[in-house]
Amino acid sequence: MTLLKRLVPVCLILLFIFPSSNPAASAASPAQSTTRPIQVNINGSFISTDTNPFIQSGRIMLPIRALASLGLQYSWNATDHTVTITNSSKDIFRMTQGQPIAYKNGQPVQMDSEANNYNGRLMVPAKFVSEAFGYSVHYEKIREIVFIQSGNFTRDPQAIHSADIQQARLAAISLPVMYSFKPGTSAQSDQSDYYLYSFASDDATRYIYSNGEITTVVEIKEGTATAVWQVSEADIPGYPATTFGGVKPVYISEMFKDSFSFSNGVYSGHHTLSDGTVQTFKYTGLNYVDLIRAIPE
Repeated sequence: MTLLKRLVPVCLILLFIFPSSNPAASAASPAQSTTRPIQVNINGSFISTDTNPFIQSGRIMLPIRALASLGLQYSWNATDHTVTITNSSKDIFRMTQGQPIAYKNGQPVQMDSEANNYNGRLMVPAKFVSEAFGYSVHYEKIREIVFIQSGNFTRDPQAIHSADIQQARLAAISLPVMYSFKPGTSAQSDQSDYYLYSFASDDATRYIYSNGEITTVVEIKEGTATAVWQVSEADIPGYPATTFGGVKPVYISEMFKDSFSFSNGVYSGHHTLSDGTVQTFKYTGLNYVDLIRAIPE
């Protein structure tokens, strides 16, 4: 486990304050590059899944039970291993486990990845099924989140400015992060599930996201979240951090007032008082959305 994961978020300030150089049949789920589960956000809300989505051959496989959050209904025929999915418009979509051909309203459709059973859970290709019913799918590599939106979904542009700072920050992390550079790829050698969000005091319009190896600074303007700087987290003193893209913001030292992290099944928060004292609190969460909490009185 990297050194930064064992330190409280306030210690991360040192990384940014000091200058760094910038060089330019039921089967087991396939092996993944990380144990950090892929999160699912549907129409602006994070949802829980009974088994973690995963990537197979470049395709995101989603547990079929998650389709209920898309407003879709489904039924499973255990005799012929066929799932039937129906939307509110009564379109009918049928796919058979292990078969690359599906049927929408009786017409054959070539699938880019077949549905299959993994560890007792039927997994379906998120992009194919969602787009078959008019949903858009976007996979954000930085935080490993799949965003699925219906055609008529619109976000509340004022949510990010809510007087309830917890709700404002939830709205902030529910926006897919855009970027103009190629995101860095972490080695994830210790297969960590660690991640952290950190905010300036009483602010939801910018945040820092860390997976323990790579830190990304995100700004939100006019309803769009954009990665403005991304850098590796160097563990070895004197070893230069690698900038993957963007420019280090001047406000970095402000960004560690309120931090929220998850590691080894435990959610933790850190709040810095005006005198520099750091308050630490732990809590139990059930879902990714539980990560951002109100600061204790």
